[in-house]
Amino acid sequence: MPENNEISPIDYALRWQRHEAAQRQASAQNRRIIFKTLSLRGVTDVRVSFNGEGDSGQIEDIAVTPEDRTDVLDAEITMMTTSWPDSEGASERRPLRDALEDVCYDALSQTHGGWENNDGAYGDIVFDVNQRTVTLEFNERYMSTEYYEHRWTEEADHGA
Repeated sequence: MPENNEISPIDYALRWQRHEAAQRQASAQNRRIIFKTLSLRGVTDVRVSFNGEGDSGQIEDIAVTPEDRTDVLDAEITMMTTSWPDSEGASERRPLRDALEDVCYDALSQTHGGWENNDGAYGDIVFDVNQRTVTLEFNERYMSTEYYEHRWTEEADHGA
């Protein structure tokens, strides 16, 4: 008898929910690690700029305050990762820069999934170390059109 490897829509939805929960948990853990590392290195805030459109989006810049502490971005930390279809997290040693990017991409996908599509979006994600907050400053682009139609007859004057 051949194996049926298809998964039911309900099982797929449950697997997706478990995976998203694991991602949120990993992101929260990574924020704690990020804030602790930044605090120990005397960094007061980090501003991560992103930009996307036409089905492509990326982190464009990571600015650290004070500016002479940018070396902190290369510090190796142990961060949490998840991969589909697993809902189990794993630890991985990577540069702080990677953890910052992962947390930012997670924040964008949780709040504005598809932010890079069509006219896209841009903005900043600010890590305030003293307040232990992450603030997403999001600017969505969109094209707007307004339709007007004007018609005159032989006798009618437009009034111009």
